[in-house]
Amino acid sequence: MKKKKYPKQFIIRVKKYIKLSKSLLPGLFFLCLTLGMLFSLIIPLRPTYSDVEKRELAKFPEFSFTALVSGSYFKDIDTWFADTFPFREGLITVNSKLSELRGVGDRIYGLNDMAVQTVPEVTSGKEPENTGEEETSATTEKQTEPTVPDQINDVTQTLGGVLVIGDSGYEYCSFHQNVADKYAGIINKTAKELKEISSVYCMVVPTSMDITISDNVRKGINSCDQSEVAKYIYDSLNTGAKTVDLYTQLRMHRDEYVYFRTDHHWTALGAYYAYEKFCETAGYKPITLDKYKKVSYGDFLGSFYGDTNNSAMRKNPDDLIAYLPPYKSSLTFTNPEGKSFNWDLVHDVSNYPISQKYNSFAGSDNPFTVIENLSKEKGKTCLVIKESFGNAMIPFLVGKYKKVYVIDYRYYKKGIIAFAKQNKINDVLFINNASAVRSDTLIERMRLIAN
Repeated sequence: MKKKKYPKQFIIRVKKYIKLSKSLLPGLFFLCLTLGMLFSLIIPLRPTYSDVEKRELAKFPEFSFTALVSGSYFKDIDTWFADTFPFREGLITVNSKLSELRGVGDRIYGLNDMAVQTVPEVTSGKEPENTGEEETSATTEKQTEPTVPDQINDVTQTLGGVLVIGDSGYEYCSFHQNVADKYAGIINKTAKELKEISSVYCMVVPTSMDITISDNVRKGINSCDQSEVAKYIYDSLNTGAKTVDLYTQLRMHRDEYVYFRTDHHWTALGAYYAYEKFCETAGYKPITLDKYKKVSYGDFLGSFYGDTNNSAMRKNPDDLIAYLPPYKSSLTFTNPEGKSFNWDLVHDVSNYPISQKYNSFAGSDNPFTVIENLSKEKGKTCLVIKESFGNAMIPFLVGKYKKVYVIDYRYYKKGIIAFAKQNKINDVLFINNASAVRSDTLIERMRLIAN
């Protein structure tokens, strides 16, 4: 086949265009780079809060010669630049969607770095309080507990350390005996020191992994049995502290909306059932749920969505439901900066960002909160020592007391026992979820103020 010949003038023009493009391409590249840099520096476009991660984003650092010399000033600028890049969350969402399309984590498995330690029997301390007759009764209850629909055919993924099944997230749980022993030791010390003053209660809250997940899926997941975690801690209490069995209680309501799907917390309904069980243990008559006004504060996308950016959760958010109490109350909380604010026991969060609606309950997470039941002239007092799981239960507790004091041990700096003695607290209630009682960092913070 004869090779086609091009006119000489045409070949000269083509070579000229090629040469021109080679010289222009670097210029165009650097122009795009410069425009992108200028665009990313436009302050009004830069976000200050992340709805996905539920946190304030990095602020532009203040200049100082010390920071300049140490190099931290430019490092902080880098952090600010990366943290507040325009449309950052949209880009994160796109990346998450691409990961889902690639089939990342399309099978059930445990966290690779999580060794699920076997929960041992307690060989010392108090003996289990249940008689054989009670155990038989508990077994009968367990056999009649409701079932939840099988999830075996739902899309199952592990994204960012969260197990996702369909549009629901679940948190893996592990057991660390030394941390559990430390936690039990704190409660034992509190009960011993307050023996003549307060009744001390321990409440280990199971997470949704062991309550609402279907049995056919749960048996294949590398996560410890939370009922055994609670039993180990309860059996380690030997100084008079009373225990509240929430595992059985919540399993009996597992087919109801007792946990959020997109967040690691329980719902207000789940917290109410815990309140019922506490009242049964403490010998109080609970206020029935029909006395409360049920309200919805709209769509809620919580921590599981923030961790995964999962599209199924985004399309089917939770509903933040609250129950307005039938009694009047006043609430004052002190924030980490030491400033005090008057607040609502249940706050209308309809206009809050979609990721912050769990803040509806009891003023959210603050070092110290005081709540007074204005419908009672006199009555008992309660001290709640909690992390965020306690928030949703506190509005129900207030109905049984004249005053409820709330300490979030993650931020409180003073002594728990000294406070209870000084204020002659009637009931002291420790509320911690099964994930918190495996965290040495959290329990160590509690230990430091257990005096």
